[in-house]
Amino acid sequence: MPANPFESAFGIPLPRCCSAGDCCKGVSPSTPTRKLRQRAAEGDEFARNFFSIMTPYASHEDARRVVPGIVEKTLVAARQSPEFENNEADVVFYRCRFLQRDNRCGVHEDRPQFCRDYPDSPFVVMAPDCAYLPWAAACKKQYAALTSNLEALKRLQDSLQGASGGGLSAHALDPELLAALENASCDALSELEMENLSLTLSLTPLYLASPLATIWL
Repeated sequence: MPANPFESAFGIPLPRCCSAGDCCKGVSPSTPTRKLRQRAAEGDEFARNFFSIMTPYASHEDARRVVPGIVEKTLVAARQSPEFENNEADVVFYRCRFLQRDNRCGVHEDRPQFCRDYPDSPFVVMAPDCAYLPWAAACKKQYAALTSNLEALKRLQDSLQGASGGGLSAHALDPELLAALENASCDALSELEMENLSLTLSLTPLYLASPLATIWL
């Protein structure tokens, strides 16, 4: 199985799944069901695989009785997502029809790719007791530092080129990065900026477009 891109980028290994089963009992895609069904009708592989193994709860209350933490976190996130147009009715919760009573997967060898990839991003909605939460928190911290450093590099480059003239305070960059930049030229900054930009751009689509509630929280 390919390494998780966030795990590879930040060197933070994924922990072992605790097999609580909540991720299989409380799934809510980051695309409203009506749109996901349209994608399935158009032959989208993820959408078709999703509906082949997932069965919807009759209501949010039914899902809340099983996975309350996931339901609450997802509804909070949905209110902030333009994809759902502030309409909680578009948020549908599902459970896998192949999850067994011992929380093991009944089709593990034949499970869809999105199951194999989970969690494809630290930005997915996870249950409060999920084993992946510490990993997600560490990756989010690294991602935030990366984007912050990229912005600071751009400002510093502008300052060196005389575009801003205001300089840059030391606390805007990590100490290690500041040391590396002590005698940096604009050309060197450009290389560092491109490295940061390349890594940020490689991870951002996964942050924004994961099929499983990724853009939330």
